[in-house]
Parts: sequence; structure tokens; C-alpha cells
Amino acid sequence: MGSEWQETTLGDIASKSGFGLVDGPFGSNLPASCYTPSGIPVIRGSNLSLGTDRFRSTEFVYVSPNTAKRLERSLCGPLDIIFTKKGTLGQTGLIPEKGKYAQYLISSNQMKLTVERNIAYPLFVYYYVSSRSSVDKILQDSEATGVPKTNVAYLRNFPITLPPLPEQKAIAHILGSLDDKIELNRRMNATLEGMAQALFRSWFVDFDPVIDNALAAGNPLPDELAERAEVRSQALADGTANWEAAQAFPAAFQRSEELGWIPEGWTVKKADEIAKITIGKTPPRKESHWFSDNSSGNIVWASIRDMGNCGAFIGDSNEYLTPESIGKFNIHVIPEGSVILSFKLTIGRVAITQRKMTTNEAIAHFVNPKFGLTKEFLYCYLTSFDFSSLGSTSSIATAVNSKIIKGMPFLIPNRTCLDNFKRTTQIWFESISNNTVQAQTLAALRDTLLPQLISGDLRLPDGATLAEEVLA
Repeated sequence: MGSEWQETTLGDIASKSGFGLVDGPFGSNLPASCYTPSGIPVIRGSNLSLGTDRFRSTEFVYVSPNTAKRLERSLCGPLDIIFTKKGTLGQTGLIPEKGKYAQYLISSNQMKLTVERNIAYPLFVYYYVSSRSSVDKILQDSEATGVPKTNVAYLRNFPITLPPLPEQKAIAHILGSLDDKIELNRRMNATLEGMAQALFRSWFVDFDPVIDNALAAGNPLPDELAERAEVRSQALADGTANWEAAQAFPAAFQRSEELGWIPEGWTVKKADEIAKITIGKTPPRKESHWFSDNSSGNIVWASIRDMGNCGAFIGDSNEYLTPESIGKFNIHVIPEGSVILSFKLTIGRVAITQRKMTTNEAIAHFVNPKFGLTKEFLYCYLTSFDFSSLGSTSSIATAVNSKIIKGMPFLIPNRTCLDNFKRTTQIWFESISNNTVQAQTLAALRDTLLPQLISGDLRLPDGATLAEEVLA
């Protein structure tokens, strides 16, 4: 670290005009009447992350502009930094510079920092406070007081070391370029998966080609499909129906006990008939030697939380099992290309494995599918499945167990339709998988460079060269 680096605090770099460092105004007790279908989005824990994901612009609740105006102190805008002050400590977020919304409102679980930009660069500060060392300090300080929360007074005195402003911007640019590429890959994956899911729904949920064939042949259609038949009649009339794809599909429906009306000639089988179904397992948590945070020589151990962060493919996690634990507790190691499904607590998360791995007991594994079913078909089938149909209690998350999962009904289309779906979507899923691997590589480099750059241990241009080589 050069002598030009200065030690200061978050309070000293907070904006002196307006509300530079403040608490959120309210919590979950905000009256329901304050929420609106649209308006000013309210930031919650689900929009923040542990690590450097910046900000997750999903699942907002909203308040009206009038409500937001009354809570002006807690409004935040582009490049403001958000902290969690109770709950999952260490979560941070950076409001996008060019996002969908000009303003956001933080809840009572958050605090926000507006940086004085002639002193500090917001993106550099964000990377500093979201680094592993900063998160660890926040957690350790909260544990030292015995209270799992923090406050504005604590943040005001939180130490930060700043290089000159041009160097802050250069460091932030390096890390930001890696994050921008990761985000681009995510958006590309979302688009590709959306295409695959739309095709799957059209062919195997709405049965559009079958309805098209039935209408063209003058065959009767079940009353339950009348609404969809009207949609397809319009497609036939305006010439947007895909007759080439429809040739592989039947032209009539039959009634099945498990799934209702399905295309004629197709069948329904139980999950344990179409694939080998196994369930994950967790070694005794009190015996910490079975677990590791080091991937070397160990086996990936995935949790529901990992599935929530991974997208369509999963290749890594934050925790690993030792080979000794695998044998001692008879834990299933599933191969690359398995489809995994969460079925406890949070039901319905689905992913395809990119390497051999293990999971906890809340996750079921679909291995080596039969009858021409592919991992891509299983992924789309499970992500579109109505899991509420599996339980009759008010809490579906506790109603579903491994026996029910093994008895799930699976639609088995004819082989030609399955082959056509594979032929069309395989390149999309391959791109998604490749993008996911690249994003993991970029994230690993970012997480390696981040502590070295913000501490001054790695100086420019060495860090920039490493990033450029990976991004090239």
C-alpha cells in the first residue's frame, strides 16, 4: 500500500448534503394499505446478497409516490450503497447507475450510504464493504456485543482505506468489468432459458401442435381445451402455426387419470419409473470434520440456497464433503447431467449438475432418465410442474416427501417429439452451461483480485492485465 492511501471511515465519506447515512423507516408492520401494484420499489433482503452480486432487481413490493415522499430520508438512488442492519448481517447492495427505477425505498432492516463523490468512488466503496474481510468484521463485531444486528452509529465509524480517487475508479473499473460480464452472461442465460421454456410449454403443456392438428382434421377437442383452441384458431388463421413441427404430434387427445387430457398415444409414468431417484443426505453437523470450505480433494455438497443462486446449471457450492464422509454415511454421489429438485421447505427449485456432486436431504436427484427423456426435458418439466397438486395440506412444503416425489406423474411424449425438442433446445442449453462456467471463472477471479486490489497488495496495472486476459 502506498503512502498516498488514506485511512478514514464511512461516516467521513458520507455525503454532506441531503441524507448521507441513514436508517430505513419501517419494517414488516407497514400497513397493507401503503402497498401498491406499482410505484416506488421497496428494497428487502432478497434484493441484497452476501458477496459481490451488487443488486438483485427482483420480487419488489411497492409504495405510492406520496408514501415515499413522506419517507424522504430513506429514499435512495443510483450508486447508493445498501446495508442490512438486522437479520442476515453482511448483506450489501449497490443501486444500479442505470436501472429501471430512479428511486428506491429501504425498509427498516436496511441502512443506506450516499458517498461524497469528490472523496470516494461509490463502486470502489461498495467492493470494499462487500469484501470478505469487511463482512467478517461486521459479523465478528456483532457477535462480540452479543446482539445480531448493527446500526448507523456502527457504520459511521466503520474503517475504510482509500487510494487516490483516480486509482479508486481504476480498481472499480477492473472489478466492475468482471461483474458486468457475469451479469451479461446471466441475462443471456435468462433469454435462452426463456426460449426453451416457451417451446416446452407450447409443445408439452399447452399442446399447441396437437390442437392445431385436431382443428385441421376436424377432430373434437375436450371442453377444458376450448380456450386454448380459440388461441390456436387465430394462429392457424394468421399463418403463425408451425406445421413442420406439428407433423410429429398426434391429432387427438385421450384422458389420463394422473394428468387429465394428454395427446393420444402418449403415456404417463411415475418418477421412479422414468429415472433413478435418490435423496441427498447431511453428515452430523456437530462433527465439523466431515465438511470443508475447500474444493480440493472433496465433493461439492449443494443446498437449496445454492440452487436458488445457480440458474439452470449448478457446478459448485460454498461447502464440500470429505471423501471419508461419503463412505461413512452412505451419501449418494450423483453424476454430471443429473437433474436435482428441492422438495422440502422451499419446493420446486431445479438445476442440472455440471459435475459429480452431493446434496442435502431436502433435494431429490433424477439420474439416468429413460424412454428418450433428456436432462433438458426433465428440467423444463420440473420447472413447469404444479407442485401444489402433490399435497392436500395448507403447507405444501411440509406435505411433500420422498415417497410422493418418487410417485410424481411424468408425461412421456412419443420419441420423435422428444428428439425434435432435444435437437432444437440442445444448443441453447449448451450455451447456458458454457456461460455459467465462464461466470464462475470470472467470479473466482473477481473474488481473488478484490481483496488484493482494495488492500493495495496488488497494484495497477497488474490487476488490469489479469482481468483483460480473462475477458479477452
